[in-house]
Amino acid sequence: MKSSLTMIKRIMNYLSAIMLVAALSACSFMAGEDPGAIRIILDTDMESDVDDVGALAMLHALADSGETEILGVMVCAKNPWSILCADRINTYFNREDLPLGQLRGPGVDRESAYARGVAEEFPGTLRSSDDAPEAVDQYRSILAGQPDNSVVILSIGYLTNLRDLIDSGPDRHSDLDGRQLVEQKVRLWVCMGGQFPSGREANIRWDTGASIEAINGWPGEIIFSGWEIGLMDTGADILDLPESNPVRRAYQLFSRIPHKNWDQVAVLYAVRGLDDGPAARYWELSGRGRLVIDPADGSNTWQEDPAGPHRHLIQKGSDEEIAREIDALMMYVPQGDHRQEPVY
Repeated sequence: MKSSLTMIKRIMNYLSAIMLVAALSACSFMAGEDPGAIRIILDTDMESDVDDVGALAMLHALADSGETEILGVMVCAKNPWSILCADRINTYFNREDLPLGQLRGPGVDRESAYARGVAEEFPGTLRSSDDAPEAVDQYRSILAGQPDNSVVILSIGYLTNLRDLIDSGPDRHSDLDGRQLVEQKVRLWVCMGGQFPSGREANIRWDTGASIEAINGWPGEIIFSGWEIGLMDTGADILDLPESNPVRRAYQLFSRIPHKNWDQVAVLYAVRGLDDGPAARYWELSGRGRLVIDPADGSNTWQEDPAGPHRHLIQKGSDEEIAREIDALMMYVPQGDHRQEPVY
């Protein structure tokens, strides 16, 4: 009986993915960007955990449906394979020209179970991380060209790039310094980080100094998607994707299937949860407050403050319904899926 129920569940998940593919494929014929699309810059480590890969795959699916416009992908880790992995995923989803940015200064360098494998096995536009533009320069270039108060920054990794962004000075892209540029152009920062009401979460603690400076110095609102609301499993059927799909390969190399959804939850909120979107029912926002970080060990506590610039997500929906929506997006296969030769 249990095996029959499992098979029915797998069939239902597969049918949901097929329906999503059909809907997104229809949207691909529409000309131009949807003016209502959420404009997002993704900041990812793309190294330690595979949920970064699932999150980027979701963003591409949501972009093909017209729900978001991906302005760029910035890598906040020093692992030289991380940005190449992101490049291969972007290329697979037919966005090989998407702006990429690489952390150049000091930062976190950790091993990855999947980044090098994906980088070496799949085609892309970069031969080396040295070929990628510097992240802060890319941030400033992108932000300077966007309407005021229009960009959502979605971070699912360390906060080093964002610390460096607000510390940046005027340049060829803008006469504004980093804080001024963010204040003018960024609508919201959605941060997968922290644990609520308290804890010691990886994205905050690994570069503790950068986390403190970025969060305390940010000139706008931050909404935190905490560790505690990403514990549902997804990806049980990820190996059913075509072998040409780098997302499938990353999960295979990571060897934990199914897996948790810390980064995917943040993506779902940032695109479908804002402005009373279709996923807004899954969460409610905390009251205003401040994320306080201990400089000694990177642990965090939540401090209520009616004038505070921070809020965090509180889950209302069930793990099952959130996981079902994430799974459908992660199983998306773009038009023209095929294995290409490297283009570099």
